[in-house]
Amino acid sequence: MRIWAILLAGVVLVAAAAFGVRHYGIDVAALAGLQPAAGKGETAPRQAGQRPNRGPTPVETARAQSSRLSDDVEALGTLLADESVAIAPETSGRVARVLFEDGATVTEGTPLFEFDTDLAQSELAEARARLKLAEANYARNEKLRKSGNVAESAYEEALSARDVARAAVVSSEVRLAKLTIAAPFPGALGFRSVSEGAYVNAGTPLVQLDKVDRLQVSFSVPELQQAAVANAAGVTLTADALPGETFTANITALNPAIDVNGRALQVRAELDNSAMKLRPGLLVRVTVKGPEREAVLVPESAVVQRGEGALVYVVADNKARQVRVSLGKRLDGKVEVLDGIAAGDAVVTAGNARLSDGAEVEVVSAAAAAE
Repeated sequence: MRIWAILLAGVVLVAAAAFGVRHYGIDVAALAGLQPAAGKGETAPRQAGQRPNRGPTPVETARAQSSRLSDDVEALGTLLADESVAIAPETSGRVARVLFEDGATVTEGTPLFEFDTDLAQSELAEARARLKLAEANYARNEKLRKSGNVAESAYEEALSARDVARAAVVSSEVRLAKLTIAAPFPGALGFRSVSEGAYVNAGTPLVQLDKVDRLQVSFSVPELQQAAVANAAGVTLTADALPGETFTANITALNPAIDVNGRALQVRAELDNSAMKLRPGLLVRVTVKGPEREAVLVPESAVVQRGEGALVYVVADNKARQVRVSLGKRLDGKVEVLDGIAAGDAVVTAGNARLSDGAEVEVVSAAAAAE
């Protein structure tokens, strides 16, 4: 019976302690002598409804960094040959000889095709014979004219016949010359589309000739970025086909009209390709470098989005000051702050989610720069 009485008393004591702490903040255990009361050097029991004093909020900081940035414009472009033409005959005829190998590099004036010249040579021989007769007739009438034994009309007719014969010879020589097709400028040839002995009509494309020692890159930018392109400091290109290599170009022309369908501005730039690494038709990634300017960068983790705006906490004298900011470019884990933050300011990068303006903080880790 005594054991049961002791157990019952213990249960009553625990229940009373719980009820007292929950409703009245009374430390029943201390009153019962089971725990020493708060004395010197001890923390007094917390009153009901009182929150504990947590102290300064631990935070990590980094220094805002000054850097030079440029407002670059990025686009996809296509490489074009500086000059490009489909070689085609001016007259119909049979291909007698092909004078090049597919893909060959040629200089200006290099013969590419020879057409059958038998008919043209016959016409030239006939024209020269007619010219010889016309010149002889003119010379005879000229002598008679000096002696006054020929009518003026006969002399003029002989003069006209001589001039017509001369023109016929020149015309025949030109037709004969056009049966040999030469390269109009230096460049690289493509694949020929005809073989020797084929009869082709005037204007039929025979082979493509591209001038590739210099190339053009064609790309488009949104109409809102036309000012940045017009004031570009330079253009750099990269190609997925040539990883790790960068090429430079210069903008040469802007289309005077905006494309109304895509609201884009067409741009042309020119680059040196004397190393022959690039080819027309290649897809390239274009970066138009804008003028450089001074900027302040902070880690992205320092920016807290609240509502429709962004803010950054700056630590000074162990207190966090809330600064509303406008953001600019983002790059490599950093973000540009357009106002409110100066280079060298200590900004909170961790522990800022629940901070408030003026809150006391304890810096537990600080970085020297915004890296």
